[in-house]
This record gives sequence, C-alpha cells and structure tokens, in this order.
Amino acid sequence: MAQRKFYNPELDTTELYTEVWKIELVQVRDESNLMVRNHYWKDSDGELWVDFNNPMENVTRSFAAYRSKKGYMTPEDIRKLRHNLGLTVRQFAKRLGIAPSSLTQIENNLRVQVKYQDNLFKAAKTFYEENGHLPGNCSSNEDGVIDKQLSGLLDKSEYQPSINYAEDHLYTNNIYTDLEVMGVAV
Repeated sequence: MAQRKFYNPELDTTELYTEVWKIELVQVRDESNLMVRNHYWKDSDGELWVDFNNPMENVTRSFAAYRSKKGYMTPEDIRKLRHNLGLTVRQFAKRLGIAPSSLTQIENNLRVQVKYQDNLFKAAKTFYEENGHLPGNCSSNEDGVIDKQLSGLLDKSEYQPSINYAEDHLYTNNIYTDLEVMGVAV
C-alpha cells in the first residue's frame, strides 16, 4: 500500500497516511446500493480521510456510478455537445430552458442532472447529430420556437421534471449526495 505525507488542516498536523481503497454502497438521489470503489487515506489512529488534494474524488465516483446506472450523459459529453454547437453556457442553458448555474454545476460535476434535464441534453444531441444545429438554427429563443421544437422531440411525460417522494416527505439532492427532508408532501 502506498504511503504519503499530508498536512491535515482539521487536526493541524502533518503525518504519514496509508492509501486505502474501499468498496462501498452509496445512495445518490433515488438510487441506493450503488457500488463504488472509494479512495481514502488512513492516519496512524486508523481513521479514514478523503484525499486532501482532491476532496470531491469520492463524490465524483458516486455521481459517475449514478449516471451510469441511469444511462445519463456525462459532464464531458454535455460540455462537448455545447462546444460543438458553438454556444456559451448561458446560450445553451437558455436554449434548453434551464438555469445557467445548473448547467455550470452539471458540466463541472458538482451536481447530477435530473431526468428531464438529461432528456433535454439527449434531445439536443440527437437533433444536433441529425441536423448539425439545434432546432430553429437561431441565436435566441425569444419567440419560444426552440423550446416547442425541443419539447416536441420528447415524450411529454419525460419532459416534466420529476419529484421524488418517499414516506410522504419531499426529498431533494444536495451537492454531497445526501438527502434532506424538505417537508411533508401535500
């Protein structure tokens, strides 16, 4: 096993850590029991720490497992599509009808897209692959033509944002893949 010296800001110490790879079952949104190979560093007391130089590493692995299980596009695929279309984040988000901040978080792998967003990405990709551009081939969506054409490519039931309910509580996903109870569903 590899060993490496790290400064631990939480303990304010520098010491030797031993690398540990651990298969764990994680939950991301509605998918539980996703098997992920996570990476840790063990201190002399046996406590496991995430990589000090890459603290989001295990979250990224969990997101990748979730996207794979759901068949969702990867952040790299989404970014490549946007670049191929020659659009900025703001332009692409506007054309799809999603918030630019959401698109940025998805492309930077800080957030997992929800089903309707992935359906929009896939519809845009399919239309681009077949036509070389997005519907309307214009730079703005002020008249709503692009939205109508994109939504027409999707089954209406798939286009609606999904809300996850469990035991009469509304749940939402935060950046760390934990579920938070947001209130009783009505």
